[in-house]
Amino acid sequence: MKKFLTIIFLFIVMLFQSVSAAETFKIKGLSLDTSTAVVFINTIGNYQSSITDGIKLIKLPEEHKIYFDINSSVLISKKQDLFFSSGVIEEIKISQFTTNPDVVRIVINFNEKYNLDNLKIGNINNNLVIMTQELTETNAQFYQNTYRDKEKTSEDYYNSMVIQTQAVNPKPAVLNSNVKHSAKELTQIQQAFDNSTAENYKELVTSSLSNNIKLRSRYYINSVSSQNNGFLISGYGAPTIQKPFILTNPTRMVFDIANSNFNQSYNNKEIPLNPNNLSGDRIKIGRFDKNVTRIVVTSENAKQYLPIFSSDNQSILLINPAQLSSGAIVNNKCNIVRYKHQKNLSTDDLTLTFDAPVVWGIKRNTDNLYVYFFNAVQYNQNVFQKAIETTPFYETELGLLKNIGIRLTLPINNNNDINTYFSADGKNFRIRATNLKAPKPKKEVAAPHTNKVVVIDPGHGGTDYGAIRNGINEKEINLDVAKRVQSILERKGYKVYMTRTNDTYVSLEDRCKFTESVHPGLFVSIHVNSCMGTEPKGIETHYYHDNSIELANTIHSKMTHAIKTTNRGLFKSKFYVINHTTAPAVLLEIGFISNDGERAELVTSRRQQATAQAIAEGIIEYFNNHK
Repeated sequence: MKKFLTIIFLFIVMLFQSVSAAETFKIKGLSLDTSTAVVFINTIGNYQSSITDGIKLIKLPEEHKIYFDINSSVLISKKQDLFFSSGVIEEIKISQFTTNPDVVRIVINFNEKYNLDNLKIGNINNNLVIMTQELTETNAQFYQNTYRDKEKTSEDYYNSMVIQTQAVNPKPAVLNSNVKHSAKELTQIQQAFDNSTAENYKELVTSSLSNNIKLRSRYYINSVSSQNNGFLISGYGAPTIQKPFILTNPTRMVFDIANSNFNQSYNNKEIPLNPNNLSGDRIKIGRFDKNVTRIVVTSENAKQYLPIFSSDNQSILLINPAQLSSGAIVNNKCNIVRYKHQKNLSTDDLTLTFDAPVVWGIKRNTDNLYVYFFNAVQYNQNVFQKAIETTPFYETELGLLKNIGIRLTLPINNNNDINTYFSADGKNFRIRATNLKAPKPKKEVAAPHTNKVVVIDPGHGGTDYGAIRNGINEKEINLDVAKRVQSILERKGYKVYMTRTNDTYVSLEDRCKFTESVHPGLFVSIHVNSCMGTEPKGIETHYYHDNSIELANTIHSKMTHAIKTTNRGLFKSKFYVINHTTAPAVLLEIGFISNDGERAELVTSRRQQATAQAIAEGIIEYFNNHK
């Protein structure tokens, strides 16, 4: 998998960055469930005081509305005036009421049958929760279905929320939900979307279908734009992406959003990736079915695109990881703090809980479900393994990907039906799966090999540049040092295999598969470190399996004695390549490209040769100890 978040883009920093504790609450906007039973008012930041302090609920029974003010608060999004055609809420307004002092006002209109005395306001991690009915234990976290394999479910069209307009005086058409449309008519709509102009699409819909089509939704797409080499989908509600699929000639990735509606100004409009659009990547949005919005990404690299969900679950970024801009990293870090398995009647749930809102993305293929937690940095491997070892999720793996975050890998097959859910506070992620395999005994790690066969893994390569500073690429340093190690060892009679010998891209999975195929005595992956600051420098050695500790100690000792830099020590880290290798395996960080002085040394032949010599001597000593 490409190393794509050493260099994540300005959009994510702006949208998801952490805000230090302050007296003023920063309010982003609204999330809603499908029946408007719960309204979630999102804040950004960590606060010592409570957002509910001082809130007074003002009821206006004669108008059947309530309003309340949030003191010391700033609305950082545009004001919202949303109208609904189902549920007990008819309209919600959120706006900056005053600026001196800072006060945000929320006004909610209800239908006449609703008893205003049932309304309650709660606080979840300083996010306001407005409840029109009592929350039960099962829905107290307010989970939203974010991804699903199935095209249709029993929940479709149920308790549907329709955001009709954002106009001050909306005049929505009276729509007939009982109109039935034939497969032929729906095919015509799709053909218009795929092949026609917006004008032709409008004519076709007008001529073949009734104007009274009710487009029900639980997510309303308000904005579609190109941002920092990705496509940003923004709206209100909770989006559910169905399993994407590929179309050919030209190559396109199709993302369907269930139970959704969109701003008609974007209907069948093609949006290029950037003004020059040298890549030719573009996006188009249209109506696929009466409750499905179809988003099509056209690109030679369409298969690489994946959705990244914001921590408030109201925005999605569709992006090819290889196109991420450099120089900005997600600032608000979080850790996984709890793991829970729950057995249901016909499904199994795995829930991960974070100590702060998480930014995440998802990719599914025929063999694995991958979930990327981009701003997550720590988890407890032992606690996680204990939580899943006797469950159908026993094969699930968590691993640190350098400068990316944490990746969850769940082996699956076509018989597994996958859904994911995300809590509105951004801190709980849940996978629900069917037909997972029953747990089996854990596989024992093989004993150290004693043959003189070595695999050297120069990190990154090709389109995966690794860390970059001042035009210097990590991938080139890695390859240069690896070749020097290869040369030294071969002169000593060792058989050396390289996972790459030139500037080509090799996936993490392919590196491990190749390594296992040659049955080496050990595996060494060579990398250069980086961070946001310029002060850190030095050498780190990472291992994961217990059979790799001696190898890590031996090589690390040689490197720190040969090179005058900071000894940063040994780390037990679940990097993919050292976790998925049977032989003793280490990942070496030979210096910091982000440190100006060390970067100047790393590009010199002297430093590269000294590093290679130390690595080779560590490998030779390790083998000598296992004759």
